[in-house]
Amino acid sequence: MTMKPPSFRVSSVVLILLSLSIGWGIRGNYGHEYGAMIAGALAGMAAALMSGREDWRQRLPYFAFFGALGWGFGGSIAYMHPPSYTETGHLPTQLFGFFATYFEAFLWAGIGGAATAYAAVEDRDKLTSIFRPLLWVFAFWGLQYALQDTPFDLQRRLFQAEGADRTWFRQRDPLYWLDSEWLEACYALAALCLFDLWDRRFSKVAVLAGLGTLGAAVGFGVQRMLAATGWDKVLVGALVHPQGDLTLLDSITGAPRFAANDLVTNWPAFFAHHGDQLGWVFGAILGVAIYSYIYGAWRSGSGLLIRMAVWSMAIFLVGPVLLSNLPFFQAYGGFRLTPPRGDSWANILGCMIGLLLYFRSTGQKPVIFATLLSGAFGGLALTTAQFVKVLCYSPGNPRLTENPLVIQAWQHWRSANWHSLVLEQFAGVLYGLAIVVPIGLLATRLPVRREEPRTRPWTEILAVVFVFNILSYLNIVKNIEDWTAVRKVVAGGAEGTFRSVDEVLRAPLFDSIQWSAWTWFTLMWLAFALATVWVLIRHRRCPVAMLPTTWLGKGQLLYLMFLWLMVIANFSKALVAFSDNRIATEGTIMFNALVCTVILLGWARPGDETPAIREADFSKFIRKAAAFALILLVATTTLYTTGIRCLYGDASTGWGGNNLRFGPNADWRVKPLLKSLQHK
Repeated sequence: MTMKPPSFRVSSVVLILLSLSIGWGIRGNYGHEYGAMIAGALAGMAAALMSGREDWRQRLPYFAFFGALGWGFGGSIAYMHPPSYTETGHLPTQLFGFFATYFEAFLWAGIGGAATAYAAVEDRDKLTSIFRPLLWVFAFWGLQYALQDTPFDLQRRLFQAEGADRTWFRQRDPLYWLDSEWLEACYALAALCLFDLWDRRFSKVAVLAGLGTLGAAVGFGVQRMLAATGWDKVLVGALVHPQGDLTLLDSITGAPRFAANDLVTNWPAFFAHHGDQLGWVFGAILGVAIYSYIYGAWRSGSGLLIRMAVWSMAIFLVGPVLLSNLPFFQAYGGFRLTPPRGDSWANILGCMIGLLLYFRSTGQKPVIFATLLSGAFGGLALTTAQFVKVLCYSPGNPRLTENPLVIQAWQHWRSANWHSLVLEQFAGVLYGLAIVVPIGLLATRLPVRREEPRTRPWTEILAVVFVFNILSYLNIVKNIEDWTAVRKVVAGGAEGTFRSVDEVLRAPLFDSIQWSAWTWFTLMWLAFALATVWVLIRHRRCPVAMLPTTWLGKGQLLYLMFLWLMVIANFSKALVAFSDNRIATEGTIMFNALVCTVILLGWARPGDETPAIREADFSKFIRKAAAFALILLVATTTLYTTGIRCLYGDASTGWGGNNLRFGPNADWRVKPLLKSLQHK
């Protein structure tokens, strides 16, 4: 009798699916990249723990670390508009909506699956060596975080004279560029170039300086020549385009509905403010790029990171920035996915292309296979969840019935938070297939590494601290905004306001020390992180009795500590404004966390072993995964669009469908991003 692989047992599948669902539900409250990392870390740990492979359990910190990083990439994508497109009743927009929903989820889950597979596939020496360039990237991203995302508003102060704004009017910021991830890519590029110089002890710094200076001189000369001949204005006219329809007229006055200076363009305002300096700056960048291409060594895995960063910028520049100038694309709002929303999808697509090209060059076909198959299941997950969401609020929908009794009977049902329940938590369950299937297949087809040397054990500590302390902080610190928010309260017929936590708190005994709630929280969390580091270092030198001796036990401890830390923190975020709707969202997360706890402690067996490894032709697997992804794209777009139209016809669902991609009332035409209004 053939033994079922541990990765595909019911308990294993349920644990991974619910792990990603919990993370995805919490991500809905915290948002963006940091929120998505929670799901990736939990699912990665669950996959390793339930695999039956001791070599994977020994790598559990890396499964958590790289799983978090991979799933975090897609967190910057503006993914809410495509599902809304599917509910409009406008056939071209609906078809595009399901296509875009699948495409964005493919990118999100594809990189998430690739990073998780990387932790399983890569040789330990190479896997741990990539931490060196990653630390440089993290340092630069940490600088960016300090400038942009702390209460000190450092970036706004730096560019205050140029109208910098990091609030709901962030489109006024001189560095705003189609709400993309271009700054993140540039920070990464700068970090990796400096790492490459440092890695070779600055042996080629003179060559770099020479090429950079030469490039700057050439760029300066070219710009002066263009200015002298008047071609600079021609070039600007060809490359710069307002993001909106200037021909749209007001129906009452007959005047243009939008002013050109109120629209953002396809370039950051910073370039316009300093246009006379761009020649030598771009020339110097070109010189550095030539140096990097010729002399860059890109050791310690930095070759993967530099390809991802370069392709991220390349796809963004070629796509939303440059192709949007072509008349054909201008007629449809530019080469953009969801205008006027952001175009970080192009950055993430570039990252995936760079990743695939790198692993192709290094022969890591299992990672390529996991990328494509994970992406396929990701696309299936989000499109299916969107279709199910529409079905869930269809009973008693006034768009489908005029019977007031039916409408009233289903009113409470329809008032549920279907976005969280279905498009987040249920989608998270389906997203789990992007880990279950590819990683499960790899578990039975990759050779088991026995007696693998623990190269660079310090990276295990770093991986644990990153997930348990740093990632949790980046999310939970957002609770401060909810705790200190001013809220209305009605008592005894009188209306007033209150804060759960004061914005400024005094130190015990010393009333002269008054710091913000954010500062107190950050200091306490820093102490928590330092204590964690000390215990882990101490454990390496002299084992701590409380910590398990087996890798399964260690993995269970890390998983459960991180799981319940985030579940409780998520509840405390919602608690200050709790309502009956939150019972379904936070209650579901809590219940699923209990199920995961029981499964992990009751069904993760020390004696589990993966059946005999089967030989695999990963070239064939890659072709099948690519075909499967394409089939799912066509099938979901066709079937789900047909299903919604069978219910609603040309009418919108009444719940969503407030956004249009095509037609005379497309968002980019009638609701463009204006500097005078809040960012959408």
